[in-house]
Amino acid sequence: MFGHKRRSAIKARAKLMGRMVMLLTDGLYTKSYDQFVERFSNPGGGPYETARNARISRFEMRFSPTCWYEATASLYENAQHWIRIEGAGDDCGVFVSVRVPDDANVPSCPQVDLHVPRGAKRGHDAGAMVRALQDIPGWRGVAAI
Repeated sequence: MFGHKRRSAIKARAKLMGRMVMLLTDGLYTKSYDQFVERFSNPGGGPYETARNARISRFEMRFSPTCWYEATASLYENAQHWIRIEGAGDDCGVFVSVRVPDDANVPSCPQVDLHVPRGAKRGHDAGAMVRALQDIPGWRGVAAI
């Protein structure tokens, strides 16, 4: 019973992450840097001057008290926009990378991989979360490239 509940929770989290990536990707196409920061920054967590000058936005996406993701988005002018999302807690080691094409009609094809930072312990849901994200149509693992 617990295995089924855990799998269901991971699938639901993967589905939510898929929607968040679509929302963030759309924001990179349709919003200016300031609009993006206003929309996606955590309350009271606007970027420091260095990040603002580099057109980088960092924020946290919390799924539960034991599972959250640190996201970084680059909206640097005259360069390809990108998003990096790193799992923590239960999903420590999940790494999502999205290079956003210049043309909004071209799919962004997020890449997902298991990459545990040095000195960190892999989250107990990380492997299952990577597999669940790779099952989303259009998503791919690094080995599939």
